[in-house]
Amino acid sequence: MNLFYRILIVLSIIPLQTVFLEKIQIAGVKPDIALVFIFVQGWVWGKRSGFFWGLVLGGMIDLFSTGIIGPAFVIKGLVGIIAGMLGKSFLHLSLQGYVILFLIISLLHDLSGIVFLYGLGTEELMPLLTGKVLIRAIYNAVIAIAAILIVWEKFDQKGTFEYGGAIFSPGRRTGTRK
Repeated sequence: MNLFYRILIVLSIIPLQTVFLEKIQIAGVKPDIALVFIFVQGWVWGKRSGFFWGLVLGGMIDLFSTGIIGPAFVIKGLVGIIAGMLGKSFLHLSLQGYVILFLIISLLHDLSGIVFLYGLGTEELMPLLTGKVLIRAIYNAVIAIAAILIVWEKFDQKGTFEYGGAIFSPGRRTGTRK
């Protein structure tokens, strides 16, 4: 993906998330498309790209929020690194495997954000108890899987030897000769 398009996407994510996604909430929960973008960047292009875009988007979120500066910067940067490491290792999982991994990442992202900001008090953990974090993780996972499938189809990333991981060998694609 061209750097110009990535910058354009990053600059449009925050306004899109705060204005447009307010209208398409499910059970009072809106998706975190910044998290999805960072996950896809790390998963498809590696941990450096995921970390960089995680820091950029996390910094923008912290800058435009009314809360403390730093939590989104740190957490989203870590998500980019983790997604990059997992993307290298688990290149050929089934679709269900991708869903499970992203659900775990999304749940840990939201839980660490709540703990980072509020601690482990009972009042602050109410979104966990009511299931809003799980609904948000499912919502994010659906968007992330769609984004990964689009990126792989458009850029023909999946199955390349250059991107092969340590746990699963990418093998040889049918119909191609090396």
